[in-house]
Amino acid sequence: MSTENIPQSEPLRNDQVQNNAGGFSWAVDDMQRLRRFLCLGCEGGTYYQGEKELGIENAKSILKLIENGRGVEVVETIKTYSIEGRTSKQNPIMFALALCAKSTDLPTKRAAYGSLSDICRIPTHLFMFIKYAHALGQNWGRAQRRAVSKWYTEQNPSKLAMAITKYQNREGYSHRDILRLSHPSTNDALLCFLFDYITHGLQKAIENLNKPKESTNGDHTTEDKTDKDQQQVQQQQQGNLNDEDDETNNKKLVTIEQLNDFLETVEKAKTSTNEDELITAIRQHHLVREHMPTNMLNSKSIWSVLLEKMPLTAMIRNLGKMSEIDLLSENSDAEKRVVERLKNREQLQRARIHPFNILVALETYKQGKGFKGKLQWQVSKQVKDALEEAFYLSFKYVKPTNQRYLLGLDVSGSMSGGTINGSPSVTPAVGSCAMCMVTVRTEPYAKVS
Repeated sequence: MSTENIPQSEPLRNDQVQNNAGGFSWAVDDMQRLRRFLCLGCEGGTYYQGEKELGIENAKSILKLIENGRGVEVVETIKTYSIEGRTSKQNPIMFALALCAKSTDLPTKRAAYGSLSDICRIPTHLFMFIKYAHALGQNWGRAQRRAVSKWYTEQNPSKLAMAITKYQNREGYSHRDILRLSHPSTNDALLCFLFDYITHGLQKAIENLNKPKESTNGDHTTEDKTDKDQQQVQQQQQGNLNDEDDETNNKKLVTIEQLNDFLETVEKAKTSTNEDELITAIRQHHLVREHMPTNMLNSKSIWSVLLEKMPLTAMIRNLGKMSEIDLLSENSDAEKRVVERLKNREQLQRARIHPFNILVALETYKQGKGFKGKLQWQVSKQVKDALEEAFYLSFKYVKPTNQRYLLGLDVSGSMSGGTINGSPSVTPAVGSCAMCMVTVRTEPYAKVS
């Protein structure tokens, strides 16, 4: 019997299963459902605004994998998708990791907490993980305290100083909250100084420098420290840093005096109204937009200096603001710098920006206004064209799965109306075509119908 004559209420082959709509489709295993969730935020093959049942079912599929002894494999998959930048959003990654961390299966729990620092690369990710972990179980067990403490104590002090001042609070948590919950312990004088700054403020941290460290609610250190002890720790750490390969580890030699100077500059910048003073601070201490007081973020001079070393992701996110203050005027140096970076293949590869995120930035920018607040700007044609070129260039850096895909697109008129949940600048038609294009351009076995 020809397959053309088989109604959709009957299976084409015996290995097909009935779906929720009453038709038949190919069976999808739990691991594939996990991969779908990490990429889409739901485990179904399509995303609907009301797909709440599949979200719950997704959690059940992860739990099922853990019950079947594949929890460590789940964690490795989460880690791979995170490190390789395969997802456009981090929320599903952090939720899945938190679910594994709260598992009663010890190998899964150990693997999840052991991967925490690799997956939560910035405080935003860490706070998001803690939020989901709290929702799944409010208690802070020993494993979670140890893993979160390790996230802080294994950081390079100069990088940690930048991180805690740039990402001060997210998801309802601050670094002070996290330190009081995790009780990190370290013999590193530099980290102790930073922990004192987080929990008590800069002035108190400076006062505590020459005092013996007592066990407090932060538990920053387990032994008393004199000035001599601190100097020995600093000398030992500096020796270790000098032995490291700077290109591989990107570590800088730093002292308490340098950390103090940086933190004093950050604190002063919060209330500064002196444009020249802020520009000097940006250049000398590499301050970023998050360090600037809100009332000074309308200054072209400050944005021009910030742009010099601004990460590519942050630059794309702030294109609207820079255009609003006329920094990206036609043929300006800033416009040329932005266009050049957007077309730079190496920078796109290092930034690991997903093509869909660039598409969202393009669709938002060319509309000349934001969807939140009152931000409006004059669109730069050169910047708009560079964003479009960056969208196509970024396909090259999406890792193929080498699986076979048959993609079906809804071409009805309804796809051109409304917006995508979470991406209000993109219509369903544009979003589905973009994701289809990503698959077709990166996968060797893909067909569209």
